[in-house]
Amino acid sequence: MPTTFKLEPEDYKRQVARRFDRAAPSYDTYAKFQQQVLQQLLQKLPHKALSRVMDLGAGTGQALASLCSHSPAAQCVAVDLSSSMLGTAREQCSYKSAEFVCADAEALPFAGGSFDLVFSSLALQWCLSPAILFAELSRMLDKDGWLMFATLTQGSMPEVTEAWQGLDDNDHIHHYMSFEKLIEAVESETGLAVVSKQLSKITMWFDSPQSAIHSLTKVGASLIAADQSAISPTKWKAFLAQYEQQRATSGVPLSYQVAFVVARKKETALGN
Repeated sequence: MPTTFKLEPEDYKRQVARRFDRAAPSYDTYAKFQQQVLQQLLQKLPHKALSRVMDLGAGTGQALASLCSHSPAAQCVAVDLSSSMLGTAREQCSYKSAEFVCADAEALPFAGGSFDLVFSSLALQWCLSPAILFAELSRMLDKDGWLMFATLTQGSMPEVTEAWQGLDDNDHIHHYMSFEKLIEAVESETGLAVVSKQLSKITMWFDSPQSAIHSLTKVGASLIAADQSAISPTKWKAFLAQYEQQRATSGVPLSYQVAFVVARKKETALGN
């Protein structure tokens, strides 16, 4: 979740949707980081059969096969803000029981208590209000329901920030919540209790600065929060030269701080 943005909420969400719509054809090719995070989050699935599962921010549906096979009798609902991402997910999904719903995570079109698992990998960082988001996700959960998510936190993509230093004063990445504030938001008057939490630094390596940036733009994860003027070719060349100076033996780095969180619905919150 970005801590600052310069657009009205409706405009911000439209930009998020448009960027992910454009990225749908290239997402699976470039989503190496996203796939790594997803695999780690899937390892935390509860060892019990589930009846109704929401994949929130499903994207191209990379999690659907694992979620549907985990509980073959479960009804899996893929939710995303991008209709193009959902279209790709629908084309690639072989499970006839899966449903696909285009919706905003902060205003979900389902009755309370509809799911026993809400699963979300690298989508919640695009939401604007932690209080609204986690209250809404709590509302979705049935008795003892599970919320499992991975999201970016403060300190992600420092290499990009460093490369831009001295070139201009604009923000070129989102400013994410700290891990501590995130956990506080999950449990603050939401009816949710954190069962496990983990903060992991994940570094991806690329053969060039251009490849590192493509890993963002080709999955729709480029900057949305700031209304910036176009970057001139001269400034862009200077940025790439600055980024190149961070090259190490393994290549050009791009690192992330990823929070993995598992929470459950408190029984006392069922009346909410």
